Amino acid sequence: MNLVIGGSGFIGSHLVQELVRCNEKVRVLDRDPFPPDMEHQPDEMVQGDILIPGDLLSSMKGCTTVYHLAGTPELWSRDVSVFDRLNRQGTENVLRAARQTDVKRFVFTSTESILAPTSGNEPVTEKARPRLKDMLGPYCRSKFLAEQAVFKAAEQGLHAVVVCPTLPIGPGDRNLTPPGQMVTDFLRGKIPGYLDCTLNFADVRDMATWHRLAADFGEPGRRYILSGYNLSIIDFFQHLSRESGQPSPKLKVPYTVALAWSYLEHFYGLITGKKPKSSTTGVKLCKRSLAFNGAWTWKTLGHQPRPLEESIRDTVAWHSDRINSARNIK
Repeated sequence: MNLVIGGSGFIGSHLVQELVRCNEKVRVLDRDPFPPDMEHQPDEMVQGDILIPGDLLSSMKGCTTVYHLAGTPELWSRDVSVFDRLNRQGTENVLRAARQTDVKRFVFTSTESILAPTSGNEPVTEKARPRLKDMLGPYCRSKFLAEQAVFKAAEQGLHAVVVCPTLPIGPGDRNLTPPGQMVTDFLRGKIPGYLDCTLNFADVRDMATWHRLAADFGEPGRRYILSGYNLSIIDFFQHLSRESGQPSPKLKVPYTVALAWSYLEHFYGLITGKKPKSSTTGVKLCKRSLAFNGAWTWKTLGHQPRPLEESIRDTVAWHSDRINSARNIK
């Protein structure tokens, strides 16, 4: 039995699809129910919380492989403690439960944002050695510390690997991860300008496949970067524009202006609880190189990313349907 913690989320739900298609038994642990419209449903659905040890221990019984994708992917929260609580402490709880059960393989979903170098613009590879002092904001710090806990568990004998997805795109982003929110805002004509930076985008379905292969073939204590295509933000918008017909923004926003605006939104969010359109962490990350070279992971795990055009087409179609459905309800 496979346990997918956070299996109701964007990457997690596609991982469940991948495992079921491969005739694997799957149990999901998540605070939210599994999406009922997904083609393949898990064998078992357990609604629970990674902060409750009893939920973890009971859900891991009979499972030999655990995929831990739970936590918050957001870069901003009015309650800053949520990052450390869910991402670091939650991961330590999961590792503790794994040691107390019969788990044989463990895959932890980290993030590309902790790998962004402080200088240089060469694409990042698995050779990156991030440091705590280089982390930008509470989200990155919490994911870095969670990752370190996994590496320590691997040193102590747990067959644990770390995967670092870049920005996932594709169908099924129901809770709107940061890239999904960006796509939705673009399609609704709500992005007036853009920053000059490079990001890496990969199809969520490829990420699901890489997760499964990392469990099967990953080397304990190693990191695997789940990356696809390096694109400037304006290049990404132009791809979306060609598929959707929505014009790309024309205004290139200077970094200092974007950063200042993000601080204003941050403080406004603290007062009102309204989530900023752009977080200070996100803007600062754009100042660093977020280009990635995933060739080693592709070769080692034996899976290449699908064509970008296919991912863009399916991303636009899914988000457009979601936006139109919301309009019809109104």
